[in-house]
Amino acid sequence: MDGRGVIWTQFILAAALARTARAVLERAPASALDAEVVFSYADTHGGSGRIEPPDMLAAVLAHRSDFTMPSFHQAMIPATAGHPGSWVLAGRVVAGLGQARLAFEADVNDIAPEIIATAQGNREIGWTRFWSHDWFQFLRNRIAMLNRPDFVFIDPPPDDPRGPGYAIDAAILLDTMGVPYMVSYPVASPQEPIDEIGRTGLELHRRDGGGDDWGCGVLLGGGGEAVVLDVLADLHHLATVLGGELVVRLPRAPLDDYCI
Repeated sequence: MDGRGVIWTQFILAAALARTARAVLERAPASALDAEVVFSYADTHGGSGRIEPPDMLAAVLAHRSDFTMPSFHQAMIPATAGHPGSWVLAGRVVAGLGQARLAFEADVNDIAPEIIATAQGNREIGWTRFWSHDWFQFLRNRIAMLNRPDFVFIDPPPDDPRGPGYAIDAAILLDTMGVPYMVSYPVASPQEPIDEIGRTGLELHRRDGGGDDWGCGVLLGGGGEAVVLDVLADLHHLATVLGGELVVRLPRAPLDDYCI
């Protein structure tokens, strides 16, 4: 995924996390107004938590006032070496909501132990538990725990031949359990995964329509899809800043109960 894909994915992730975290706080019992409310995030391919600053990040940040969803831009404010990876971004988004009762915890998985060792030094906010498993095994183990995650980010590597199939299984499972999630995918992916999952894909494409491997896409479900209508206007603008266009990919299966 190139720098534009990183920005696209993280912008949508930040908006979805902010909305989901607010909902978790609102559902907390009114009888315990002073009690801590934990927002639990799970990342199947967390990486080290630091990446190279994406291309065109400066251009996106320069247009901050043009966006209605502030979470991504707010998460860029801490001055640290490198750009935040997805789980570091998640912690910043939750902390940036300014809700004193809301605490952040994360379960971060990566198959490479050396990456996890580096990640342990990049923790910023809240409590983080690190895993090093096959990502689907990690997800099954994590959702089997008593405190299920409040949000799951599934980012299969493009060279994993099992990734698309596992992502379908994971998405259907999380939809069934009502766990909000987001799945990333390359725009060259076939239509079948979108049809099987039954969710709308939000894709960044080249403006001239060429180069199917140029952009990226995400889909949300399990309740996380509630942010789609909120973020559509911003995504049109973000795509323009990134030199592309927003393409909304719809399921093409004979079912009547699809939702965004």
